[in-house]
Amino acid sequence: MSSYLAGVSSLDLVSVPHPAIPNLVAIPTGPLPPNPADLLSSHKLADAIVELRAKFKFIVVDSPPIMAATDAVILSVHADGVLLVVRSGETPKVAFMRTRDLLASVKSRVLGVVLNAVDSSAPDYYYSYRYYPYSYGYGPQEAGEAAQGEASESVGGAISRHHDDDSQAL
Repeated sequence: MSSYLAGVSSLDLVSVPHPAIPNLVAIPTGPLPPNPADLLSSHKLADAIVELRAKFKFIVVDSPPIMAATDAVILSVHADGVLLVVRSGETPKVAFMRTRDLLASVKSRVLGVVLNAVDSSAPDYYYSYRYYPYSYGYGPQEAGEAAQGEASESVGGAISRHHDDDSQAL
């Protein structure tokens, strides 16, 4: 892609079709340019997206983490939507909220969030309905809790309060 954006190559030459899946094409990043943000901000990116939209039904763009470089924010402006990927237990809530604010500041549409590397055997793995004064839990239950819904409600409530702490990781 960097070769195309720098004007050294055509979009067709940097596109790599999948050998076994028809209509699946990858465009690798190419050589690391000295000014990636400048290349992504150029009219060539908009031209590439127009050309790709004419050829393909879906275009998926993978980018570096938003907090690591401006690339993702620049790319998000050209996208119909953004799907955020966060690592469970590693991504601080503050970083996630800053990411959300950055995308909102450029009017990007966040489609959803993928929570990666979730440990389903962890004791705090649960699902709660936070809009009601009670919670429902998924995951392992202690003996007797299955028969009594009240116990899972109090456990879910405590976990919800714990996870509302902004210093926690997602």
